[in-house]
Amino acid sequence: MTITEASARPREEEVVRWAAGIEVSPGVPLAPRVVGAGPGRPALAEVTGPRLDARLQGGAATTAQLRHVARALATLHAADPPGGGDVVLESLPWEPLPLRAWAGLADTQRRLIGELHGDEALRGRGRAVQAALSTGDVWCHGDARTNNVVVADGGPMLIDWECAGLGRPEADLGSLCGSLLYDQLTLLDAPKGGEAQEELRASLGRATGHVRAVLAAYRDHGHRRLDPDLLSGAVGGSLLSRALMRASQTRFDRVVRTLAGLGRGLLLDPARWRAIDAPA
Repeated sequence: MTITEASARPREEEVVRWAAGIEVSPGVPLAPRVVGAGPGRPALAEVTGPRLDARLQGGAATTAQLRHVARALATLHAADPPGGGDVVLESLPWEPLPLRAWAGLADTQRRLIGELHGDEALRGRGRAVQAALSTGDVWCHGDARTNNVVVADGGPMLIDWECAGLGRPEADLGSLCGSLLYDQLTLLDAPKGGEAQEELRASLGRATGHVRAVLAAYRDHGHRRLDPDLLSGAVGGSLLSRALMRASQTRFDRVVRTLAGLGRGLLLDPARWRAIDAPA
């Protein structure tokens, strides 16, 4: 269908029904089928498998599953959109927060937001990346993190389509790659010193392998050239969002510092992303 500015945004139920009718591989659609709908979220057919983040953090995810998720995104981005409206992306608080919102934050979150607001170059880059990701003509899931992927018997499927809309493919890939990094970094628990450094290197090594497998499969099945600088910014923003989320529940610990430092680096220096998105 032809999308115009006047095209209506479809309801989540309509998007899921549309996605459930598109196969990634024989018998495996983009989304589980809708079994019930009402004024709230649609009810989906039960999928017996766990979510992908649990498999990754437990060391049980396979390369075939990661490649299938990448093919799913490539299939989604190549499909005719079911409607209009921009994708709804998670947004970092690049602007000053209202007093009530600030008062509701944990101390660790306030510290992290203060650091974000104190870096004008980072704020400018973050705002630019956010605007670019939601300006596109492919249908995006909008929240393609590993916890929104269920691993069914035939292959992974995407759930939670409430943010779906038109945008750039780097929006979905940024969410996915950022969560692949997070799923390994969130497990860091070694004490300080050489053991901690070795643990960090091993975690980044595993995560980098996962990211490369996903991007290689996407490029094998996709027909759109990705913008590496925009993808770097999307992953960086995703990691900063994960740092802010974790900061709501803990002190400024090693994981928060690592996520925030890596996210900031990827936003400001895309060359760092090229070290990750490179042939093994």
